Amino acid sequence: MRVLSGSFVGWQSQSDPGSGTLGVFDGVHVGHRELLSRAFEPEGAATVVTFDPHPVEVLAPGTTPRLLTTIEERLDLLEEAGAEVVAVLDLGEIRYFSPQEFVDRILVERLNLRSLTIGSDFHFGKDRAGDAAFLSTAGRVAGFDVHVVDLIAEGGVTVSSSRIRNLIELGSVADAATLLGSRFATTSAVVHGDNRGQAIGYPTANLLPVARKVVPGDGVYATIATVGGISRMAATNVGTRPTFGGGARIIEAHILDFEDDIYGEDLTVEFVERLRPELEFASVEELVEHMDDDVRRAREILDTVMG
Repeated sequence: MRVLSGSFVGWQSQSDPGSGTLGVFDGVHVGHRELLSRAFEPEGAATVVTFDPHPVEVLAPGTTPRLLTTIEERLDLLEEAGAEVVAVLDLGEIRYFSPQEFVDRILVERLNLRSLTIGSDFHFGKDRAGDAAFLSTAGRVAGFDVHVVDLIAEGGVTVSSSRIRNLIELGSVADAATLLGSRFATTSAVVHGDNRGQAIGYPTANLLPVARKVVPGDGVYATIATVGGISRMAATNVGTRPTFGGGARIIEAHILDFEDDIYGEDLTVEFVERLRPELEFASVEELVEHMDDDVRRAREILDTVMG
């Protein structure tokens, strides 16, 4: 897959005509994947125009939603979905473009699009003045076809990144996975903690939340932990550890039947199902009793999931 990034001025114009779509594609969820499958045509280079940072970060700083995927994760998912060319635009560079400038300088001059597929609610350009009707007219003049598709709905509600984000923040990771088309996951380097888990018989691999990325609501989850290419069952707590007086929010994965030292290594945690909210217990003994039950339930769930 070819990735075009940095200032669009420096992009080499694509020699092969492209067929594709444009949008943020945070999470590359099932609605996005349906749009991508319709947009990619056999006779054109499968092309995606996306944005980093998130447009809201440029247009309304301080109100940016936490992301479902980092740009690196998004690119991987777009490649899995069949993208051959991904153009990553910084909206700050083009925010004052009129819709016609965007069409001429990006879609035609740089990307050589011959077919463009968009969702029915798509808007772009300065003041969001560009819409499906504008693109259809501009496409006829510029020589590319425009196809408008309805948004995908699940349970009567449109699938959207914001809806999935809300589910994850509520801890409804299983429901979020249905809309994502895969389990929500986070990857980070394992950091040193205070060793309390080790002291009570439940050592954990500790991860700091990834900057700008959504974190599941506080609680205990059945998860799949992957390090060094090997996936294992885990019971993972997200929260502030109120039984020990509270503190910074952290992700603590107790990897079942595993004792290796993995400090500093990248660990991926996939969230399968929430077991319970994070609670403050009257004693360490009471906490351990609940953790015994958490591990038992996590093992039961993950036995089914992982075979």
